Amino acid sequence: MSKMSINFIGCGRLGKTIASLFKRSGIAEVATVCNSSFESSCRAVHFIGQGSAVKCFKELSPAHIFFITSRDDQLSEICNQLVDEQALKPGMIVVHCSGSLSSDILAKAQTIGCYTASIHPIKSFADPATSINNFSGTYCAIEGDEQAKSIIRELFRQIGGIPFDINKENKHLYHAAGAMANNYLVTLHYHAVQCYKSAGVDENVANEVVSMLMNDALLNINKYSHAGALTGPIQRGDINTVKTHINALENNPAIKALYLRLGLSTLPLTDHANETKKKLEEILCEPSSNML
Repeated sequence: MSKMSINFIGCGRLGKTIASLFKRSGIAEVATVCNSSFESSCRAVHFIGQGSAVKCFKELSPAHIFFITSRDDQLSEICNQLVDEQALKPGMIVVHCSGSLSSDILAKAQTIGCYTASIHPIKSFADPATSINNFSGTYCAIEGDEQAKSIIRELFRQIGGIPFDINKENKHLYHAAGAMANNYLVTLHYHAVQCYKSAGVDENVANEVVSMLMNDALLNINKYSHAGALTGPIQRGDINTVKTHINALENNPAIKALYLRLGLSTLPLTDHANETKKKLEEILCEPSSNML
């Protein structure tokens, strides 16, 4: 593949990460960067170490690819403005990195002969300086025009990504899965730490313990299976212990509700006899009537 020129629109944490990786790999060259403010564009260019900062879309250089790495709610407006201001030309590739939106949001670019795609790296980009060094091995969901996908797929392979295809119709469901795996793991970690703290455990110790338990569980899932990795009272069918947990959470209805819902969702992973499973379902669905 010959070296591609790329413009970045809305070059924040994700944009700075992939732009820097393109520059480092030598497979692509950052041409221009346009953010919501010229100062922000300058900071992005300084971080990337390549390209020029511009103040508006009319100052963007011609490029093979336009990456729009802005917020989801800005994608359509930015694409439409790029078309209206004639920054885009037929044959150019326009890409966004949203996890929940498909390439259909770039429809106006298609009307003038551009190719469109979306590619979503499944990774948290809290700090670009760190993300650059641990991007390799990141799975990236891609969909869109075949002409765009083939080029974007190869670019991401060159920087260590692992692209895989997804149907655009399933983007919302795909993104919900990522939210459960990443965002809600943080939520679960937080509430587990709060339980430990309520039990008198030091917060630093609680954080370490919860992280250790979660890491062990993830390692076991990868080594065995979900059912094989499951431990604890529900896996053992220990009804009395589950009851004591529910009683202990009586003064914290939010965490109690979470415990009950997760307990019910855990039951299908067990191989209990019907009688045991039914008893567990009863106390997890109607705890007040079964705690007496």
